[in-house]
Amino acid sequence: MRGNELLDKMDLIDPAYVEAADAAPKIRKIGRFRWSAVAACLCILLGATTVLAVTGLGTKIIEIFKNKDESGYELSADIVKFPASELKGEINEVPALIRKQFENYQPFMSQAPGYFYKNFETRDAACDYVGFEKLQRLQPDAKEGLTMLHVQGKENGDLTIVSVETWYTAGDVRMQLFSDIFTENLEDEITILTATTEDVDFTESFYTTKSGKTLHVIDQTALESGYKGLDGYLVEDGVLYHLAVIYLEKDAEQAKTLLEQWADLY
Repeated sequence: MRGNELLDKMDLIDPAYVEAADAAPKIRKIGRFRWSAVAACLCILLGATTVLAVTGLGTKIIEIFKNKDESGYELSADIVKFPASELKGEINEVPALIRKQFENYQPFMSQAPGYFYKNFETRDAACDYVGFEKLQRLQPDAKEGLTMLHVQGKENGDLTIVSVETWYTAGDVRMQLFSDIFTENLEDEITILTATTEDVDFTESFYTTKSGKTLHVIDQTALESGYKGLDGYLVEDGVLYHLAVIYLEKDAEQAKTLLEQWADLY
């Protein structure tokens, strides 16, 4: 999805989350899209019709693109798709809620059906709600903020994507940790698309953790606001973990250290 098509879908995002993202500095959010207000950046988890093979790295760049409207990158992901029956928590109340969304949906409604959101005071509380034993509760060395649960599902109530997102602060550095679970109900391959309306460049590198795991790192050059982005992707027990770090140049070393310290926990 590109350009205007991407922007046209903005009405699918819960307005409450857009309002929350208006606080400075503005960083990523996830619903149908991951919205990086710091970059006017949209990310989407979607089924791809074509995708490059992944060779054990967890995520792999398919394309880095730039045109007059946007710049960004697309990743393919080697992720285990779990049976939804492995979700043992109160999340099992969500399929009925999603079915009702589809039953009651009218074309004039601003919120599309198939999306469930819930806020938690702590990451642990959100993990308890999901009840998935492979979901790690490891957290960056930073002050924990709001945690949001984002769930996508089909018209019959089958859950496809479950994501736990937690916000953190460490001085002037802002971070968001996404933990994404994909179920067997998601029929297609998984890709992650990130795009920004500003002209920026992206470079990739790889960090080997203390336990020998591979962290896929994507560095973004500065926006007009002066903020830079540093994204780390790591797959553990079939779950995709993504730490997005937003920082100013003066905090570049701290941002890199925070990302690597977090990856070394796995």
